[in-house]
Amino acid sequence: MATLSLSSSSPLCKPKFSSTTLVSGIDFIPFSPRPSLSSSTISPATVYLSVKQNRHRNSLQVKSVASPTETVSEFDEMVSGTKRKYYMLGGKGGVGKTSCAASLAVRFANNGHPTLVVSTDPAHSLSDSFAQDLTGGMLVPVEGPDSPLFALEINPEKAREEFRSASQMNGGTTEVKDFMDGMGLGMLVEQLGELKLGELLDTPPPGLDEAIAISKVIQFLESPEYNMFTRIVFDTAPTGHTLRLLSLPDFLDASIGKILKLRQKITSATSAIKSVFGKEDNQPDAAEKLERLRERMVKVRELFRDTESTEFVIVTIPTVMAVSESSRLSASLKKESVPVKRLVVNQILPPSSSDCKFCSIKRKDQMRALDMIREDSELSGLTLMEAPLVDMEIRGVPALRFLGDIIWK
Repeated sequence: MATLSLSSSSPLCKPKFSSTTLVSGIDFIPFSPRPSLSSSTISPATVYLSVKQNRHRNSLQVKSVASPTETVSEFDEMVSGTKRKYYMLGGKGGVGKTSCAASLAVRFANNGHPTLVVSTDPAHSLSDSFAQDLTGGMLVPVEGPDSPLFALEINPEKAREEFRSASQMNGGTTEVKDFMDGMGLGMLVEQLGELKLGELLDTPPPGLDEAIAISKVIQFLESPEYNMFTRIVFDTAPTGHTLRLLSLPDFLDASIGKILKLRQKITSATSAIKSVFGKEDNQPDAAEKLERLRERMVKVRELFRDTESTEFVIVTIPTVMAVSESSRLSASLKKESVPVKRLVVNQILPPSSSDCKFCSIKRKDQMRALDMIREDSELSGLTLMEAPLVDMEIRGVPALRFLGDIIWK
């Protein structure tokens, strides 16, 4: 087997900060940069991150890799321009979405783009990919790339808590219900039970945690002090969550409709009763909070559908099951008007010159799966990008740089 040695010079990002800012449950570190960026890619006037650069050399050795039989890539298009762009990487679980997303983020950073990579996957795989602790819901500088690269892992449980909080009625509801029952208004209490709002809203729908996480990142990025990022890469949760989050605004419309129906029936009664208890009705009720949440979900869906600034990249592996799921995902995304241009096929085996029967059979199976892609009505029109199977784990910036140079050409 051939030996491939890669060297990389990598700056160590150490932003200066004086305080930590909490934004919608996520902590972000204010920073003020002096990056050394190419004037042809990012204007220094638009960058607010100060970075200390300590050069060190890392060596990565890979004994063997699979050589893709075909490589069709348009990375020049992906990296061109300073307008902010979002890349969503998604697909079936276990196909290597995180490695591909992390390698793309490193590739962008090494091509002059201040980059943010975000994971909404509860498995914390992004920390493993960068070999760096990224947990805690804070923006963390990644050590190594030539331009600023930050990573963020979002805890989905916090998103679920936010939904439960938003779906709860105002304080004092139990007292109000007891008082209404004593006043002979028990019918309204029964109607409250018939609506089953607790059952409806206690458990967040699949995909909501990811949608809330993405919406928080959007809110954060709209802040002027963080407009330095020109490339944002999302490592999304498995296929089902991605598809369901696109239908969330409709789900919340139905939920809010039920709450509004209840609200119309008891608003006048509860206002009078709350005044008896001396409770001021100055807090936003469940309908108002859910409406704001619904607006954020609509914004996420609009971002997914924005052909000017967003692209969804499907990641798969060369197996019949994975290709079939990718085909369905592509069809569903197109139905939702989500722009899809590229398909990454990961973990491709090299041609085997040995007598390894398993390798030979596996290779033939993979070639059949690749033929399926080329003949599939949903996938054949996408740019095919092949990623090799290597004989080592892809961990750390040098390894991610190596992988990114192969995939994102």
